[in-house]
Amino acid sequence: MIVNTHFICYNTITKSGWNLDKGSDYKNNICFNREKMKVHKNSLISQMGHGDRSTNKLSLKAITRDNLPYFWGWIAVSIWLYAYFIPIGGFAVKVSLFEAIVGDTTIYFYIMLITGSLIPILWDGKKFVSASFYSIMFSLACYISVLFIGPGTLSKIIMLIAVPCIGHVFIAHVYSFFMVLNNSEKLFSLIMVVLLPKVIMYIKPVFSSSELKLHPLSILILLIMISLAFSTYSIKSRPEMVPSFKRVKAPVKAYSLMPLVFVGLALNDVIAPTALEQMTGFAKHQVESYYFAGIIVGLLVVIILQTRFSVHIYTMLNLSFAFLAIGFVIYLIQFQYQAVGIVSAIFFGIAYSIGMVNLYYLTGVMIKKFQSLYFYRTGFILSSVCYLLASVFVKITGQGDIVESPVVLAFVSICVVILFFLLSPFFIKMLYSGEWIDDSYREDISQCTRLEAKLKDYKLTPSEMEVCRLLLGGYTLRQISGMQSKAYSTINTYCTSIYRKMNINSRTELFLLLQEYKEQ
Repeated sequence: MIVNTHFICYNTITKSGWNLDKGSDYKNNICFNREKMKVHKNSLISQMGHGDRSTNKLSLKAITRDNLPYFWGWIAVSIWLYAYFIPIGGFAVKVSLFEAIVGDTTIYFYIMLITGSLIPILWDGKKFVSASFYSIMFSLACYISVLFIGPGTLSKIIMLIAVPCIGHVFIAHVYSFFMVLNNSEKLFSLIMVVLLPKVIMYIKPVFSSSELKLHPLSILILLIMISLAFSTYSIKSRPEMVPSFKRVKAPVKAYSLMPLVFVGLALNDVIAPTALEQMTGFAKHQVESYYFAGIIVGLLVVIILQTRFSVHIYTMLNLSFAFLAIGFVIYLIQFQYQAVGIVSAIFFGIAYSIGMVNLYYLTGVMIKKFQSLYFYRTGFILSSVCYLLASVFVKITGQGDIVESPVVLAFVSICVVILFFLLSPFFIKMLYSGEWIDDSYREDISQCTRLEAKLKDYKLTPSEMEVCRLLLGGYTLRQISGMQSKAYSTINTYCTSIYRKMNINSRTELFLLLQEYKEQ
C-alpha cells in the first residue's frame, strides 16, 4: 500500500534514483502523511475508475464530420447483418420473405464468415475498404432482384452469389471501425449497434401486422442498403482516410486477452440468446420484452459509468460476466421454479449490452494502438472460428427436444464463466499493464510514449513537459536551468505551473503520480 511510514516513502524515492532539491525546494520533497493520504485516495479512485476524470474525452462532440460515413456505415451494416445472418434464433430481426427465399440462414452465415475472414488476409485494408462500394452495389442489385423474383431456386442462387459481397462489406466496415473511428465514435457507434437491431426486433410484431404486400422491414433493409451505397461512395472518394496496417508485432500480453474477448462474444451473442430461445412457459414476445429491458438498462449503465465516471474496462467486463453468471443460474432454477425464469432474460440483456460494447471497444483500442497486421489477422480468424464453434455448440446442446439439452447448455456456460472469474486476476493484470488501457478514455489513440501521452492529458506545454521529464530524472531546478540555458526563475515558473496543472504540491507527489509511467 502507498500509505506507510515516513521513511518507507522517503527510501522508495531515494532508492529509485531520484534526488531531492536542496534549499527552498527541500521542504516540498518531504513525504508528509497528508500527501500520502492524498495519493492513496487517488489510487483507490483509479482502481474503481480511470483515476483522472479530466482525461475522459468520450463525448458526442468528438464525433467528426469526416468520419460520419464510417460511423453510420458501421451502424447500418450491423443492423443489416443482425436482420438476416447472425445465427441467434428468435432474437434476430428476420422477415418472412428472406426466410422463404433461403430457408435456414446458417449456411449463408458460414459462407459470409469464411469469405470475410479471407479478405483481410489477401488484400490491404486501404484497398478492400474503398472497393466495398462495388460490393454493396452488387448486393443491392441482388436484393432488389429477389424482391421481384420471390421465393425459388433462382433467388437462392442469387443470394448465394451475393453473400461473399456482403461479407466484404461487413469486413470493410469492421476495418474502418478499428482503424478510422476515434474513441468517442467507437463507443457511441457501439451503443447504437447494440440498441437499434434490438429496437427493430422488439417492434417487429407491429410491422408484421401491416397489410402491405411488401414487409415494412424489407423496405427498411432496402433503405439501409441504399444509405450504405452513398456512405461507401464517400469512403471510396477519400481513400487516404483509411490507414494500412504495419508488419509489426503486437505485445504478447495483447494476445493473452484474445480468449477473454472471444468467450465474451460467444456467450453474449450466441449462447445466452439461444438459452432464452429454449425457455418454455413464456410467450416469445414476453421473453423479448424482458431481454430488451435488460439491454436498455445495460446501455444506461455503460453511458453513466463510462462517460461520467470513467470506470475501467476490466470492471465493466467483470460486471458483464457477473450478470451472465446470475442469468445462467436463474435459467437453471427455472426448471424447478418456472416463474423465475423470465428474470434471466433481464440479466442476459444487461450482460449483452455491457459486454458487447466493451469487448468491441477494447479490441478497437488495441488494434488501432498497435496497427499490427499480424495481430489483426490472428484476431479476426480466431473470432470467426470462435463464432463457428459457438454456433455448432448450440446446435448440439441447445436444439434437443429433451430437458437435458438446455441444462447442459447452461451448465457448460456457467463453468466457462466461473473459469473466467478464476482467471480474472490474470486478465486484470494484462489489461492494466498494457499501455493501450491509458488510451481508453482519450479522444483517440496516442502514438507517443506513455509518459508523453500522460503529460499531454494534463495540458502541459512542450517546455513544461521537458522540465517534468528532467524532474523525474532526478535533476534539481538549478541543474535544469543550466542544462536548458534558461534563468532559474523561468524553470521555477515551469515547475509551479506543472504542480498547479497536476493538482499537486511537491516533488514527492510528482514522483508518486508518474512513477509507473517513468518506469516504462
